[in-house]
Amino acid sequence: MEQIIKAKKILVRAPNWVGDVVMATPAFRCIRENFADSQITLLIKKNLRGIIDGSSWFDEVIELEPKAGKSKSGNAKAYLGLIKKIRTEQFDLGFLFPNSFSSALMVWLGGVKRRVGYKRDSRSFLLTDGIERLSENGKFLPTYMGDYYLKLCSQLGCKVESGKPELLISGECETKAGELLKEYKIDKKPFILMNPGASYGSSKLWTAEGFARTADLLKEVVDCNIVLTCGPGETGLADEIEKYSRKGLINLSRASISLDLFKVIVKRCMLLIALDSGPRHYAVALNRPVVVLMGPNNPMYTDSEYETGKVIREDIDCSPCQLKTCPTDRRCMTMITPEKVVQTCIDILGYQRNEQNKTTTKPLH
Repeated sequence: MEQIIKAKKILVRAPNWVGDVVMATPAFRCIRENFADSQITLLIKKNLRGIIDGSSWFDEVIELEPKAGKSKSGNAKAYLGLIKKIRTEQFDLGFLFPNSFSSALMVWLGGVKRRVGYKRDSRSFLLTDGIERLSENGKFLPTYMGDYYLKLCSQLGCKVESGKPELLISGECETKAGELLKEYKIDKKPFILMNPGASYGSSKLWTAEGFARTADLLKEVVDCNIVLTCGPGETGLADEIEKYSRKGLINLSRASISLDLFKVIVKRCMLLIALDSGPRHYAVALNRPVVVLMGPNNPMYTDSEYETGKVIREDIDCSPCQLKTCPTDRRCMTMITPEKVVQTCIDILGYQRNEQNKTTTKPLH
């Protein structure tokens, strides 16, 4: 494929959140397809590395400590060390997926010759190829983040083959995950996966009682296991849900599931129930149906044509607010009922049953 521009060495600065990294995978793939002969290096937070493991899009991965770049937290040394490494590599082109000033400053100080990113956070002067965000009447227009990231590629004339998110799984990862499922006896029957956490903020959270009640109702109508997973620091929430559940579920919150192993668990589930968080986008990339409980966030940022399932969202005057902490009573989330979630799951699984004959359900009364 003929390249629009020549770039021997390319630096890609990945997004900073799990879901955003997954939604950025079409852009990662596009960069590799359009610069097949280039050496491409990914700069990504260390804790997010597992998301892209198994892919062949990058020749090298540089791990960024989560707090690197925040000198106020005593990480100036790490930040300067990264700048030195970037400068040593002499990159011709850099793609900036985060909108932050610090990410643009890093590649500018690192001597990256051509720097592509959005004109955000007062950093336009640090970019050679600045992109204006879509706006209307002076306000930013919410845009699906997968398309938002792909524009970094199309801005340079790259040909976009597909916008579908993609996660790759290694054979080693499949084996390790299989052992984990066997250890917890999850492999005995089909399972529905529940992920109740959201690192974005407390405004996104549902209730422990709601998840427990949902699990109990589902076990009454679907012959399956209910498996509970969560992110770092969310073990207490998972334990609370397990405590409230009357019919029992399989709690994997202490199983130390890495982001690469989590790909296999999502891939093998019947259906995922999650908030508007990273696991939701895993399901999209791995072609699994997902029921999303959404409250404060604008669905236009994450609404994908590639998603199978349904977003449950109550019509509340103050939503979407995009706030990480609710100033009132989180009614946009608490008004969602377990019965509604379960009926949505049954509707989706009924379709799956008819199409694939993989599960059996009975009506919810």
